[in-house]
This record gives sequence, C-alpha cells and structure tokens, in this order.
Amino acid sequence: MQFSIEVDNLKKSYDKTRFRDKVAMLFGAKRAKNRVIALDGVTFRVKKGEVFGFLGPNGAGKTTTVKILTTILVPDSGEARVMGYDVVKESLEVRKIIGVLPEDSQRGFGWRLTAFENLLFYAYAYLLPNPRERVKEVLKLVELEEEHWDKWYQRLSQGMKQKLALARALLPDPQVVFLDEPTRGLDIIFVTKFRDMIRNKFGDKDKTIFLSTHDLKFVEETCDRVAIINRGRIVTIKSIEELKTLVPNTIKDSYVLEFDKRSITKLNDFIPKLRELDVEWYQVDDHKLEFLVKGGSLEIANEVLRTAISCGLLVCSFHRKEVDIEEIIMRILKGEEDAN
Repeated sequence: MQFSIEVDNLKKSYDKTRFRDKVAMLFGAKRAKNRVIALDGVTFRVKKGEVFGFLGPNGAGKTTTVKILTTILVPDSGEARVMGYDVVKESLEVRKIIGVLPEDSQRGFGWRLTAFENLLFYAYAYLLPNPRERVKEVLKLVELEEEHWDKWYQRLSQGMKQKLALARALLPDPQVVFLDEPTRGLDIIFVTKFRDMIRNKFGDKDKTIFLSTHDLKFVEETCDRVAIINRGRIVTIKSIEELKTLVPNTIKDSYVLEFDKRSITKLNDFIPKLRELDVEWYQVDDHKLEFLVKGGSLEIANEVLRTAISCGLLVCSFHRKEVDIEEIIMRILKGEEDAN
C-alpha cells in the first residue's frame, strides 16, 4: 500500500444558528440559517511511513480534519481512508489501527485513577495480550518516571498528563498515529527527545505520523512534508526544503553578526566602513547586526566579518540568517488571500 491516508474532496459545515432563531423557525418565522464551512473540498495523500505536518491558522479546519480521519466526526460529503479502510463505512477497522493524541488530551482519563490504572483500563479495552507489560513499556517510552505511576491523575502536572495521553495513543502499537498539538505542556528537554521519537517513528519505520501543531520549529525538525490549510482548503503541500525555496532573497542573502555589548562603541568606527562594502542594507539591533549582501556573496560577507574584527568589535557569532518557516507560511497564506 503506497498511501496510509487518502482524502478526497472532504466537505464539512456546522450549523451555528442561534437557539432562539431555531425555535422561531419551528413556529413559521423566517430566519436565515447560519452555517459555517469548516472543510471545503479538502484533498491530500499521506505516504506510508511518512511524518506529515498539517498546518494552518486557528479555524482553518485542522481539528475538523483530524476528527474525521479518527472517526469522531462524519463528513457531509467526500471520502477518507486510513490504511485502505473507509473512515465512515469501516470506522471500527480504522479505530483498531490508529492511535490518537487529541487536542483535548485530558478527556477520557479517570481523575481518581492512577496513571497506571488509567492506561491499564485502555489496555484491557484494546484486548492487548500482556496488558500490564504493555502499559509499563509505553510509560517508559514516554519517560514518565516510575515514581508517578501510582499517583492519581488529578495530581499529575500538566506535562505528566500530556505524557500519559501520548502513552495512551501509543498503547495499541498503531500503524498510524495522529498527534494534535502534542508538545503542549511538555518541558523543553522532553520536547527534544520527543522530536527524536517522531523522527524514529517510535521504533517502527513503517509507522505513519500525522502531526497537527502550531509549533513550526517542531514541524521543521520532524516532518517530511507539510500541508497548509486555510479557510477549509488546502493551500499547498510541499516538503520542508521546498518550502524554504519560497524564501525571498532578502532573507536568503542576509547575514547576522552578533557582538559583545562591551564593544558597542566600536560601531562608530565600523559603520562608515560597512557602507563602503557591497552591502545593500543593514540594521543594528542592540548587540546584533543584520545585513543583506548583494547576490548572497559569502566572500563579501566574510569581508564584513574581517572589517568588524579589525575595528575592534568582539564578535560572538556570525551566520547566515535562519529561514523562519512561520514567515514562509504567512507569506503563502497572504498570497492566497490576495489572490481571492
């Protein structure tokens, strides 16, 4: 099977008509129904074994798409398949092969059950062989310390609750894992480890990860491809590298030179010489100098560095300006809005 997720022309809308207007319509009053379109013909494919990012602003349709693919919602029209199973007609088969970390990750846990008891409940529900051993495996995988296994759920920290929700998603060893805002509440150290877990597909290279998040840095570090959705429609689907090609030259040809604040007075000697070099523009922000080199020439950039040092600036770092995926996505969305 080439694709683990296949989505064709999905459409979904919600009735937002006020209750009092609905009552009035029952008695013959004429009121306009207020329907909000969440998905308007969404189509995409996710390859087997791929880490697929799903990005967009709030209200773009991300969570609605995830809920349809995980059989929580039924679309108005269109089709969606997970590992070949129709999410509407074969929803039970879909549920057997997926793991889900929902946006509301605390839903479904017993507050006066321990972390271990909560997972054991789901292990029995999944009819897993050796349920206790499997619970121990996933708790260790998400690095929830053993000292917290016997704590009531309500006494766990936000980060611990998120780890437990992640453990629940991985419990049945799913073929496809849906992660909706998975880094929420996690500490910085574990986020780094979690990134490596995703890149490693949780130990199974054939596992597919569907990642919906606002953490663009996390997406850049983990995803193979990214789909951008806005107003219920897919704007573009590209690899991270392809997205970076959309960066304008004003970013690609820019360099950043950071210097020690103690040498800031040396800027008075450096700036006049900077104007003599082939630099199209520059700006100084506290202890950081950003400048644009004509044609992105590394030779000219190095000359700027040599000049800065000769003028007495204490250079801390020097590098090409990093590509900001968030800025790229905003440019794509703005271009789409302008086109409409």
